Amino acid sequence: MRTTSEIAEAFDLGVPVGNQVEITSVAISSLDVAPGCLFVAVQGEKAHGIDFLSSAIAAGASAVLSDRPVQADIPVLVHEDPRSIAGHISAFVMGTMDLGLQVFGVTGTNGKTSTVFFLHQLLIQMGVKAGLSSSAFTQIDNHRADSVLTTPEAPRLHRLLSEMNDAGAKAAVVEVSAQALVRHRVDGLVFDVAGFTNLTRDHLDEFGSMENYLSAKASLFTQEFSRRSVINVEDRFGEQMLELARAKLPDHPVGLGPNQDYSFEVSGDGIKIAGKQELFLARDVGPLMSKNLALAAVMILEAGYTAEAVSAAALDIETLVPGRLELVSESTPHIYLDYAHTPQAVELAAQELSEKYSNLVIVLGASGDRDSGKRIEMGRAAGKFANHVVVTDQHPRSEDPALIRASIIAGILEVGPDSSISEIDDPAVAISKAVDLVGDGGAILWCGPGHLKYREIKGKKLPFDAYLQARKALNLD
Repeated sequence: MRTTSEIAEAFDLGVPVGNQVEITSVAISSLDVAPGCLFVAVQGEKAHGIDFLSSAIAAGASAVLSDRPVQADIPVLVHEDPRSIAGHISAFVMGTMDLGLQVFGVTGTNGKTSTVFFLHQLLIQMGVKAGLSSSAFTQIDNHRADSVLTTPEAPRLHRLLSEMNDAGAKAAVVEVSAQALVRHRVDGLVFDVAGFTNLTRDHLDEFGSMENYLSAKASLFTQEFSRRSVINVEDRFGEQMLELARAKLPDHPVGLGPNQDYSFEVSGDGIKIAGKQELFLARDVGPLMSKNLALAAVMILEAGYTAEAVSAAALDIETLVPGRLELVSESTPHIYLDYAHTPQAVELAAQELSEKYSNLVIVLGASGDRDSGKRIEMGRAAGKFANHVVVTDQHPRSEDPALIRASIIAGILEVGPDSSISEIDDPAVAISKAVDLVGDGGAILWCGPGHLKYREIKGKKLPFDAYLQARKALNLD
């Protein structure tokens, strides 16, 4: 708890307008405001937080911080860029830097959600009470809530950590996006161990180049945000990330991969990790998930836990990650849901299933208002391994969905014949078509929806549950 005067003095905000009041929490959305809250009113994608000030006050906001003076019946604080200090104010108010939580963070393009899921599972099985913040859901004890963002806004994230601590947690695991790093969502946090999965094409509509994208991710591996790091070195981007981390975190980064501090080998029996410590994870999670489980295990080793404890914990972890190569049912044909929305993610998931099944049908869509250049690459990746691709809509947003589908189809045609393609705009119809096409001994990979429960069309999020639609296509529901 802090007063408005203490906040103003600590962050050089001048003299607050209005009487001094006590602040117990911070919120950047009026929907998160609770009594005693400092409401941080910032410019959003479509509106400014000031437009929701009356709602925030009605919900119990005790003060407001904004980038402009405002007339209000509560104390007013002003800063030219409130978002840039919101995380640090949240830590100052809620004391999240002094909770004693061991905090793990994971960034990268693909595999973040799976890695944080495995981290959380391993900690729990080792008897460490831990909370989780992922793109799929947040979890405190047995309570799960769907996530809105990959990484919550800073005030919400600090509140989650505080709630985890109140519930008796000793550790927290956080999925960290590049957007979170450049938009101050993890400000005020220092991760005990930060992990890196990989870097592949994504978000170039926002970052412009892979170099800028790499730089955004690399900011996690600095003394501002991390005490030590584990970098998966599987290509030149991994090598660059390790080099950048070693420059910013001397003596603390370690590499995971050939000729690094740790290496791993995958067999049908599990994952062998060698290096600074050696252990065997007796779980067959497939080649795609194995590197995520290996990264999670090494991060826990670097946090100070023993190889014996990690190995034992791996025997009992849940390995089904929601929306990540998730098998809908044992009923045939097998349908796998995957959140794959980058060329590499589509290719790796398709390759793994093509080696397991004699016939693979892929249902594939792409998002509008996002990096348009990756769509043809996604089509090419699917066409390399699928016997047939059903091209459908995912999140067209403000774009013409027919043009999005055309880009995907162009990529498929680079590697396969026109006869291997079906174009069906409605994804519910598309998955039913895939079931009709697949035949005996085959499987369906539905790329895109993953864990999501909606489709975004012309500014609206419309309810859509791919899991339920897949079961319906199999006549299970």
